[in-house]
Amino acid sequence: MQKFILLRGHEGAGKSTFAQQKIAEFQAAYPNAKIVYIDNDVLLTDKNGVYHTDFKRYLVAHQHNMAQQNQAFLWAKNHPNQALLIINANTNQKAKTCLKMLKQAQENGLMNEVYRLHHRFQNLHFVSEEDVQKSIERLNQNPIEGEIHVLPEKSFRQPENFVKTQSKEKIC
Repeated sequence: MQKFILLRGHEGAGKSTFAQQKIAEFQAAYPNAKIVYIDNDVLLTDKNGVYHTDFKRYLVAHQHNMAQQNQAFLWAKNHPNQALLIINANTNQKAKTCLKMLKQAQENGLMNEVYRLHHRFQNLHFVSEEDVQKSIERLNQNPIEGEIHVLPEKSFRQPENFVKTQSKEKIC
C-alpha cells in the first residue's frame, strides 16, 4: 500500500494532530512502512521554539518540502511493493497546487486522499483571528473535488503535550 494524504485547513484546524493519527493508523496496518511527513511548521520553528513566517523563510521551507515530496514520489515509483505513507500537512494550499501534487502522486502509483479540517483549536503560532478567517475564506474559495471534510467532534482532541510556539514575524 502506497498512499499520499494531503491535509488542508486553516491555522488551528488540527492538521498536525490529524496527521499523527493517520500515521499511527498506517503504521498499525503496515509496521515496516516508510513514513514521510511534510509540514512547513517543522522548518519555520527555530531551535528555541520560535515560529517565523517571514517570506524568505517560508520560501526556503516550501522549496525544501517540495524536494522532499518529489524524492518520496520517486522512491514510491522505484519501490512499488513497499508500504509508504506521504503526508503533506501544509496550510492554505490553492486548488491548482493541490491538484498538481495529487496528479504527481497518482502518476507515481500512490493512492490519494485529501482531507479538509474544520476544527477551531487555538492555533499553535498565535496567528490572529483575522488572519485565520482569511485562511478559511481562501480555502473555501479553493475546494478540491472529493476532499473529505473533517468536522469538529468531541473524540478529536489536541494532545496535551503539544507546545505552543511564539510567532515572531508575519507574512505581509
